Amino acid sequence: MILVILWLTQDLLTVFTGGGMEVPGLFMLGIVCRLLLDDGSGDGSLWAIWSAFAGGILWDLRWVGIPGFFTLGYVLVVLIVIQVWGMIPPQGRVSGTGLLVFVLLECSQLLPPMLPVLILGGSTGWGYFLVQQAWSLPAILMAMYIYLRIARDRKV
Repeated sequence: MILVILWLTQDLLTVFTGGGMEVPGLFMLGIVCRLLLDDGSGDGSLWAIWSAFAGGILWDLRWVGIPGFFTLGYVLVVLIVIQVWGMIPPQGRVSGTGLLVFVLLECSQLLPPMLPVLILGGSTGWGYFLVQQAWSLPAILMAMYIYLRIARDRKV
């Protein structure tokens, strides 16, 4: 339910900016945080892949108009996070891995908006991309704070 709220919040922020500015990917931050907090019991990665796929398709149809750009980026981010986080043994996933958490959260903000710019090209796309990265930093730091707080409470 929280992912739906994050997707709608991201959509409303885009509406308020008139679609002229890339807003932070709150939806992807939510997926990555939940993946990082997953305890590894059950099939924790399948929900993330399907959530990223569905959220990406909806985002593409709503704003981009060409299905596949953000969908590819969202699913690619989930696969990278699953692979990188899975290489760390559960005993090593302590809250001291703040730099790795920051890199994974930043990856969720870099890849999806970069793919349309790289595929379609164009000089104006880089300006939107840089503004989106500037707006993403506070959201990334907030997501990192939430992750570290929950990890500390769970004694991860």
